[in-house]
Amino acid sequence: MIEISEPVKVAAVAPVVVKQAMADVSPAQPVVIIGSGHAGYGLAQALRKANPQLDVRVLTQDCGHIYSKPALSIALAQGRSAAVLATESPMALEQRLGIRIHSHCRVERIDVVARRLHTNLGEMQYGQLVLASGASPLRLPIEGCADALLSVNNLQDYRAFRERLDGVRSVAVLGDGLIGCEFANDLASSGYQVRVIGLGKWPMERLLPEPAGLQLQQALSGLGVQWHLRTTLQRIEQGANGYRLELADGQHFDADLVVSAVGLRPNVELAQAAGLECGRGIKVDAHLQTSQSGIYALGDCIEVDGQLLPYLAPINEGIRALAKTLSGQPTPVTYPLAPVTVKTPAAPLCLLPPPVDCAGQWHCDATGDGLSAAFRDNDGALRGFVLLGRQAQQKRNAWLQNCQDTPQHVA
Repeated sequence: MIEISEPVKVAAVAPVVVKQAMADVSPAQPVVIIGSGHAGYGLAQALRKANPQLDVRVLTQDCGHIYSKPALSIALAQGRSAAVLATESPMALEQRLGIRIHSHCRVERIDVVARRLHTNLGEMQYGQLVLASGASPLRLPIEGCADALLSVNNLQDYRAFRERLDGVRSVAVLGDGLIGCEFANDLASSGYQVRVIGLGKWPMERLLPEPAGLQLQQALSGLGVQWHLRTTLQRIEQGANGYRLELADGQHFDADLVVSAVGLRPNVELAQAAGLECGRGIKVDAHLQTSQSGIYALGDCIEVDGQLLPYLAPINEGIRALAKTLSGQPTPVTYPLAPVTVKTPAAPLCLLPPPVDCAGQWHCDATGDGLSAAFRDNDGALRGFVLLGRQAQQKRNAWLQNCQDTPQHVA
């Protein structure tokens, strides 16, 4: 910044100031984005809107079609195939946005000194680099036929999942968290016999107070879902027409298909190999810049102040801010409070988790078709909530505003 101390000279020096500022913030090109998920493609579209002339390139290991990842856990009951979920081809996106998309491109190494990428398709220079590499399903150490575990984390996984469902009657879901419950609801609503295996005392134990968790369990049980809680899957044996499952508590049962939904792990290997600072995810600052100048990270792969933020709302905020930063207007990301909607139609559920370091208690009240649960800190301030059932959803906006008005709320 140039400080002008004499107002009478403003007119004379103003053109010089503007010219210097524009030169300082001219964005380095090309902007290369590794990853074609919601974060990667969302950023590419925001960049094109912000700067029609910016050279934007997207590298993706898969086919590069646009699809909604959150829809994967509810598409079965809606009768949506993988082809239907793929809403736009990479060629159509290239033409619409005027960007370059490299499909089936695997980045093998980042040369941070030369600002160069080494890929299976050749080498590429970058001016600014964005790692939107996402996260991969956790794989538990299961004895026996561990390859039987099927995870659904992308469009290709969903296509394989639909193919594997042919002739299947019973499905075991490993994981009683948010995604496990969504898949259980989707499968049971589609006529499959579903068993859920999880370590929790009730479904989604980390996010829900006990009364809400038990009501969710009861609602899914009404669809025919059976529960094996406070245990885990220990061994899978291949049978003549399916699999024999052995749980840690000694229970045995058969299933035609086993779906794993025990969580995701940020993809940090490429960043680590390039010498970027990583914890559970790729560590970024308020501008989403990594420990290496000119390299940014966005989406499921990042770690912000020790936290992972694998939800659409914070990713969208990151897209908006990073598009400005990469276009020459450094903009820090702000994360407003954003409730999470759980896609379990059997028990409509919306929640805002309280801050992890907040001491307080849950207060639950029954409604006609569910309950509302308020998490209040030791001073009585509302810091989080769970709304289960259609009647409880009516409190969403008022309670969200109440939480936003609470000072020093940690998102």
